[in-house]
Amino acid sequence: MSGATIAPYFPFRRIKIVNQSVFFDASESRIWAQPSKRYRPVCHGCGQKACTMYSWAERSVRDLNLASARSWIRCRYRKLFCPRCQGVRIEDLQLFHPYLRVTERMARYIYQLCHMMTVSEVARHLGLNWKTVKDIDKHYLERDYAFSYASAI
Repeated sequence: MSGATIAPYFPFRRIKIVNQSVFFDASESRIWAQPSKRYRPVCHGCGQKACTMYSWAERSVRDLNLASARSWIRCRYRKLFCPRCQGVRIEDLQLFHPYLRVTERMARYIYQLCHMMTVSEVARHLGLNWKTVKDIDKHYLERDYAFSYASAI
């Protein structure tokens, strides 16, 4: 009989769930992931497939809660030399932004909550630092409204 898996809740194509654990009191869950070998690494900067690997790195990123348990994904990823960008870039796993410490879907959730609540209320609700929430909100606001502001001038 196989054990229960949470892999269906993580629909990221470019990563593979390697291990998972939940704390005894179900307050926190940990997931270990690594790049799927079925895909060639893609540069996060330009989106071009890269063939030169520079090094490996690991990062813990916060993901959406599973019920009441806070979820953390410990992800191993590759650093690549991109011939188009002419520099070392991280691999695009469609999981997290290179400069944010939360998953893309957690960042979108935070941004949506910031439309209805203050930054400090969102931070308290999710158990995050208010500066992290502010930076995520600022990132999405700049992305969504930077062009329309520049074209209005």
